[in-house]
Amino acid sequence: MVRPPESPLPTFEPVAVEDADEPDEPPAAFQRSGRDDPTRATSERWRAAVDAVRDISSRHAASLAHARVLWLRPGDVTVGFIASAEFHRIQLSGAGKALVEEALSRHFARPTKLNVESRPGAADGAPPSLAEQDAAERAARDRGADQKVRSHPAVASILRLLGGEIEHVQPLEPERAEPAPASDGVDADEPAA
Repeated sequence: MVRPPESPLPTFEPVAVEDADEPDEPPAAFQRSGRDDPTRATSERWRAAVDAVRDISSRHAASLAHARVLWLRPGDVTVGFIASAEFHRIQLSGAGKALVEEALSRHFARPTKLNVESRPGAADGAPPSLAEQDAAERAARDRGADQKVRSHPAVASILRLLGGEIEHVQPLEPERAEPAPASDGVDADEPAA
């Protein structure tokens, strides 16, 4: 009988807890699986956290993307919503909140609680949500494409020649990769028997 080579298992040193006011070290299970990089900017960390939630539930990640981050602390994420995003705030309550907290806990490598601030106006002074940032970027890209098309020499020449005008420019979204069709074992070049 041939045995595969054994790989050494990681060892963990015990951590002494000095003061009850200090945050506890995350359990070893979280330490091995966290994807957060606390050296990055809060907006980048939040986008990565929402992506981690998207791996589990795209519906809850979409709602979380409409949240404005009020603070991001070890074990605590507090978000607020502007009045027009009330639907998304409701989506993150009940069972949805538990699912999001589980995904955030894995991502931040420690038990993490999601607090949704419900006071009116609580999120008004916070930085824009990911959804707001993405919408602003998309609008800027669309304006740039519109300007580029209207000022292109070939387009201007055709408009002069044909006497037309541009009513609307619709930028195309980047194509998404289509999943490869499942192979049934039949080669498409060979005739079926």
